[in-house]
Amino acid sequence: MPRRFGCAILTCVVAGGGVVLAGCSSDAGGAPVDASSQEADFAQCADTPAVPYMPGVNVTSTSGAYVVTLVSAKTDFSDGSPSVDTATVGLDTWVLSVTNAADGTPAQMTMTAERPTMPRHGHGATTYPAVTAGDPGQFTMSGINFFQAGYWEQILNLMPASGTIAKAKLAICIL
Repeated sequence: MPRRFGCAILTCVVAGGGVVLAGCSSDAGGAPVDASSQEADFAQCADTPAVPYMPGVNVTSTSGAYVVTLVSAKTDFSDGSPSVDTATVGLDTWVLSVTNAADGTPAQMTMTAERPTMPRHGHGATTYPAVTAGDPGQFTMSGINFFQAGYWEQILNLMPASGTIAKAKLAICIL
Protein backbone atom coordinates (compact mmCIF):
# COMPACT_ATOMS: atom_id res chain seq x y z
CA MET A 1 0.00 0.00 0.00
CA PRO A 2 1.58 3.33 -0.96
CA ARG A 3 1.99 5.84 1.82
CA ARG A 4 0.91 9.42 1.44
CA PHE A 5 2.03 12.66 3.00
CA GLY A 6 -0.50 15.07 4.39
CA CYS A 7 -0.81 18.12 6.57
CA ALA A 8 -3.65 19.26 8.74
CA ILE A 9 -4.18 22.98 9.24
CA LEU A 10 -6.04 23.96 12.39
CA THR A 11 -7.26 27.52 12.74
CA CYS A 12 -8.15 29.05 16.10
CA VAL A 13 -9.57 32.51 16.63
CA VAL A 14 -7.97 34.27 19.58
CA ALA A 15 -9.41 37.65 20.68
CA GLY A 16 -10.37 38.58 17.15
CA GLY A 17 -7.03 37.53 15.62
CA GLY A 18 -6.22 34.31 13.89
CA VAL A 19 -3.62 31.79 14.93
CA VAL A 20 -2.71 28.99 12.53
CA LEU A 21 -1.25 25.72 13.72
CA ALA A 22 0.06 23.11 11.29
CA GLY A 23 0.73 19.47 11.93
CA CYS A 24 2.16 17.01 9.45
CA SER A 25 2.52 13.28 9.32
CA SER A 26 3.38 10.59 6.83
CA ASP A 27 -0.22 9.34 6.82
CA ALA A 28 -2.92 11.94 7.21
CA GLY A 29 -5.72 9.52 6.43
CA GLY A 30 -5.40 7.05 9.26
CA ALA A 31 -5.91 4.12 6.90
CA PRO A 32 -4.68 0.67 7.87
CA VAL A 33 -0.92 0.27 7.57
CA ASP A 34 0.76 -2.37 5.42
CA ALA A 35 3.15 -4.24 7.73
CA SER A 36 5.88 -4.26 5.07
CA SER A 37 5.96 -0.45 5.08
CA GLN A 38 6.30 -0.07 8.87
CA GLU A 39 10.10 -0.18 8.99
CA ALA A 40 10.46 2.82 6.68
CA ASP A 41 7.61 4.66 8.39
CA PHE A 42 9.16 4.10 11.83
CA ALA A 43 11.82 6.67 10.82
CA GLN A 44 9.44 9.39 12.08
CA CYS A 45 10.01 8.00 15.59
CA ALA A 46 13.81 7.84 15.26
CA ASP A 47 15.75 9.14 18.26
CA THR A 48 12.80 8.54 20.61
CA PRO A 49 12.17 5.75 23.13
CA ALA A 50 9.16 4.68 21.04
CA VAL A 51 8.76 1.13 19.81
CA PRO A 52 6.45 -0.05 17.03
CA TYR A 53 3.30 -1.81 18.21
CA MET A 54 3.36 -5.56 18.48
CA PRO A 55 1.47 -7.78 20.90
CA GLY A 56 3.54 -8.33 24.03
CA VAL A 57 5.25 -4.93 24.19
CA ASN A 58 5.88 -4.33 27.88
CA VAL A 59 7.25 -1.77 30.29
CA THR A 60 8.24 -1.85 33.97
CA SER A 61 6.59 0.68 36.30
CA THR A 62 8.61 3.55 37.76
CA SER A 63 8.60 1.77 41.11
CA GLY A 64 9.96 -1.42 39.53
CA ALA A 65 7.17 -3.40 41.21
CA TYR A 66 4.95 -4.03 38.16
CA VAL A 67 5.20 -5.01 34.52
CA VAL A 68 2.54 -3.71 32.12
CA THR A 69 2.09 -5.68 28.90
CA LEU A 70 0.17 -4.47 25.87
CA VAL A 71 -1.63 -7.71 25.04
CA SER A 72 -3.57 -6.50 22.00
CA ALA A 73 -4.74 -3.41 20.17
CA LYS A 74 -7.63 -2.63 17.87
CA THR A 75 -8.27 0.56 15.90
CA ASP A 76 -11.62 1.89 14.69
CA PHE A 77 -11.75 4.51 11.94
CA SER A 78 -14.07 7.52 11.80
CA ASP A 79 -14.64 7.05 8.07
CA GLY A 80 -16.40 3.71 8.61
CA SER A 81 -13.52 1.57 7.31
CA PRO A 82 -13.29 -1.87 8.93
CA SER A 83 -11.43 -2.05 12.26
CA VAL A 84 -7.88 -3.42 12.28
CA ASP A 85 -6.10 -5.46 14.94
CA THR A 86 -3.17 -3.10 15.48
CA ALA A 87 -2.39 0.25 17.09
CA THR A 88 -2.54 2.92 14.41
CA VAL A 89 -4.02 6.36 13.70
CA GLY A 90 -7.66 6.25 14.76
CA LEU A 91 -9.65 5.50 17.91
CA ASP A 92 -7.77 2.68 19.65
CA THR A 93 -8.71 0.09 22.26
CA TRP A 94 -5.95 -1.73 24.13
CA VAL A 95 -6.01 -4.80 26.34
CA LEU A 96 -3.32 -4.58 29.04
CA SER A 97 -2.11 -6.96 31.69
CA VAL A 98 -0.35 -5.87 34.88
CA THR A 99 1.75 -8.37 36.78
CA ASN A 100 3.93 -8.24 39.85
CA ALA A 101 7.53 -7.91 38.68
CA ALA A 102 8.81 -10.17 41.45
CA ASP A 103 6.80 -13.28 40.60
CA GLY A 104 4.73 -12.61 37.45
CA THR A 105 1.38 -13.06 39.19
CA PRO A 106 -1.55 -10.80 38.24
CA ALA A 107 -1.39 -7.53 40.16
CA GLN A 108 -4.34 -6.66 42.38
CA MET A 109 -5.00 -2.98 41.68
CA THR A 110 -7.00 -0.37 39.87
CA MET A 111 -5.66 1.61 36.93
CA THR A 112 -6.37 4.95 35.28
CA ALA A 113 -4.90 6.42 32.11
CA GLU A 114 -3.66 9.93 31.53
CA ARG A 115 -4.27 11.79 28.29
CA PRO A 116 -1.88 10.45 25.61
CA THR A 117 0.72 13.00 24.50
CA MET A 118 3.11 13.65 21.62
CA PRO A 119 6.18 15.03 23.45
CA ARG A 120 7.95 16.15 20.28
CA HIS A 121 4.92 18.14 19.19
CA GLY A 122 4.06 19.56 22.59
CA HIS A 123 0.43 18.45 22.50
CA GLY A 124 -1.76 15.55 23.39
CA ALA A 125 -5.07 13.97 22.55
CA THR A 126 -8.20 15.91 23.44
CA THR A 127 -9.68 13.12 25.55
CA TYR A 128 -8.70 10.73 28.32
CA PRO A 129 -9.01 7.00 27.65
CA ALA A 130 -11.51 5.01 29.72
CA VAL A 131 -10.12 2.06 31.69
CA THR A 132 -12.24 -0.96 32.56
CA ALA A 133 -11.02 -3.74 34.85
CA GLY A 134 -11.46 -7.35 33.79
CA ASP A 135 -9.93 -10.48 35.29
CA PRO A 136 -7.30 -9.82 37.98
CA GLY A 137 -4.48 -7.83 36.42
CA GLN A 138 -6.37 -7.34 33.12
CA PHE A 139 -7.62 -3.99 31.86
CA THR A 140 -9.27 -2.68 28.71
CA MET A 141 -8.38 0.89 27.80
CA SER A 142 -10.71 2.39 25.19
CA GLY A 143 -11.14 5.72 23.47
CA ILE A 144 -7.41 6.30 22.90
CA ASN A 145 -7.48 9.09 20.32
CA PHE A 146 -4.33 8.70 18.21
CA PHE A 147 -5.31 11.33 15.65
CA GLN A 148 -1.85 11.68 14.12
CA ALA A 149 1.04 9.36 13.23
CA GLY A 150 4.24 9.66 15.27
CA TYR A 151 5.76 9.21 18.72
CA TRP A 152 3.11 8.98 21.45
CA GLU A 153 3.42 8.43 25.20
CA GLN A 154 0.65 6.84 27.24
CA ILE A 155 1.05 7.10 31.02
CA LEU A 156 -0.82 4.67 33.24
CA ASN A 157 -1.48 5.19 36.95
CA LEU A 158 -1.28 1.88 38.83
CA MET A 159 -3.02 1.98 42.21
CA PRO A 160 -2.64 -1.09 44.45
CA ALA A 161 -4.60 -1.44 47.70
CA SER A 162 -1.52 -0.19 49.60
CA GLY A 163 -2.22 3.26 48.17
CA THR A 164 1.26 3.78 46.72
CA ILE A 165 0.67 4.90 43.13
CA ALA A 166 3.13 3.70 40.50
CA LYS A 167 3.30 5.00 36.96
CA ALA A 168 4.06 3.13 33.78
CA LYS A 169 4.83 4.87 30.49
CA LEU A 170 4.31 3.19 27.15
CA ALA A 171 6.30 4.97 24.42
CA ILE A 172 4.87 3.82 21.12
CA CYS A 173 5.24 4.78 17.48
CA ILE A 174 1.82 5.10 15.92
CA LEU A 175 1.88 4.65 12.14
